[in-house]
Amino acid sequence: MCGIAGTAALGGSAVHPSYPNAACAVMAHRGPDETGSFATGSTALAMCRLKVLGLHDGSQPVHSDDGTVVAVLNGEIYNHHGLREFLAARGRPVRGGSDAQVLPHLYQELGEDFVERLHGMFAVALYDIRRDRLVLATDRVGKKPLFHARPAGGGVAFASELPALLLHPGIGRETDPVAVDQYLSYRVVPAPRTVYRQVRRLEPATVAVFGPDGTERQRKYWEFAFSGELTDVPEAELDDTVDALLQQAVRDRLESEVPLGAMLSGGLDSSLVTAVATRQLGRPLHTFSVGFEHAAFDESAHALAMAEHCGTRHHVYRIGPADALAAVDTVLTHMGEPYAFPSAIAASCMYRLAAQHVTVVLTGDGSDEIFCGYGRYRRLRDLGDGGDLADRYERVLVDGVPGPLKNHLYTDAFAARLPGHPHNYLRDRFARTDPAAPDLDRAMHVDSGFWLPDAQLVKIDRMSMAHSVEPRSPFLDHRLIDYVSRVPAARKLVGDQEKAPLKRVAARYLPRRVLDRRKQELAVPLESWLGAELRPVISDALLSEAALERGYFHPDRLRAVVREFRPEHSYALWTLFMLERWHQLRTGAPETAPAAASLA
Repeated sequence: MCGIAGTAALGGSAVHPSYPNAACAVMAHRGPDETGSFATGSTALAMCRLKVLGLHDGSQPVHSDDGTVVAVLNGEIYNHHGLREFLAARGRPVRGGSDAQVLPHLYQELGEDFVERLHGMFAVALYDIRRDRLVLATDRVGKKPLFHARPAGGGVAFASELPALLLHPGIGRETDPVAVDQYLSYRVVPAPRTVYRQVRRLEPATVAVFGPDGTERQRKYWEFAFSGELTDVPEAELDDTVDALLQQAVRDRLESEVPLGAMLSGGLDSSLVTAVATRQLGRPLHTFSVGFEHAAFDESAHALAMAEHCGTRHHVYRIGPADALAAVDTVLTHMGEPYAFPSAIAASCMYRLAAQHVTVVLTGDGSDEIFCGYGRYRRLRDLGDGGDLADRYERVLVDGVPGPLKNHLYTDAFAARLPGHPHNYLRDRFARTDPAAPDLDRAMHVDSGFWLPDAQLVKIDRMSMAHSVEPRSPFLDHRLIDYVSRVPAARKLVGDQEKAPLKRVAARYLPRRVLDRRKQELAVPLESWLGAELRPVISDALLSEAALERGYFHPDRLRAVVREFRPEHSYALWTLFMLERWHQLRTGAPETAPAAASLA
């Protein structure tokens, strides 16, 4: 796992060769073990490395044997052994022990299609010296981030994190009003936008090629199926296939030359991954979970019971409201833009705990998106088939600032900067799904390119990397996704039972008490905290002179909403607060700063 950065003139006037190393310096948390760089007169690449494979012979950047192709990698290529065999058979032996070293050779053999042979999580930057061509690529699901921009003066610049990219002197910091509007609804800024008008995030399964004349072309090389075609596969065959694919996905993610553990909430997904991994390893794992003083959110007893069942060495951290305040700045600093999922607080604490014992962890993330595990899917189904699907799904999905409240707060001047306000940003996404498919399958298809990479995987990447821990998610193996996403949603959500096929597979590994538990997503007791410890901090931030003068909201209307502090506005207030706190951090404003971060 690494942080990568670079810049290429590509017909422009300035390359700023010091930028990539400066960018990696502020991303040292992503790769604290080693740095490396490459530069020509027109291009510069750099990386900071977290050593997991090839501890002694895996330095980056990596080069082709003839020196004409150079690459940097953030992530892991799980099938690098098989790729080495493939390349050796074609007269391209790969030296060194790291997975990154296959990349330049694979590119020389296959061209831009090299990404289609990669199994793993990755963001790749590859420079073809002979063609003066820069290639950027992301993994199929979007586990590893890559931000890019066209600086003033021409060319292109990229980095693994937004704050690193903004070190480039040619990139402006003007905010994007559409991104702000999207954030307030969804609590994240969906790719390809970022909060900055000039900066974009490369979407999942995308190859972007920048030519010597500065031209850019992008293509998608993979897509979630959600075809619903596996209607007649017998249940036993379906379960056996899911089981076999999951076992292979876990096996592929166990290779590590550094200590490896697992996140264990006590719920179905993380428990199943932990059980499969311990069975395959044949030795105890370190496992990690968080607990809460608020009993309704505390899963620590369930996690401990599962740890005892699997024989793991279990570690728990209990989170209180002081931890939430301490983690706010950590979350926003590493996101680099507004992000309002309180579960990031729990994730930050879990990865900080894990970092004390291991470098790599397995996680249960990604199951809900492919096995129809979210409660909103049931709510969408229960709404029936009447009316526009994008509007119906927005009603069950939006949980930041609801549309009526957002419209009430906006100034006329800010609303005028938005396209057709109020605007349903999901409509264009639904238009790219199969109109003949059932509603649930279409909603899951939308989530696979939006909710999964922009909300969930952003959280996992930034919070793990903040603490120099590499997360690996077997449920996000593209071979498992390829199969499961072709199973109709109606076979996954059966009555009120979510993830029916996965639960049948899990019964082969887990005790009944885990299978029968009510689903509980990783969450924090936000409403309770907002009503007590967090209320003064949030009120002070949102009622500050700077907040009232941002230009987004009518000051009197914002004052009224904040002073009323209605319980049903809990997530709206948190969303507004995280936007304002991001502004404060960006400008260095000290007012209403959260308590010093004991966990940050």
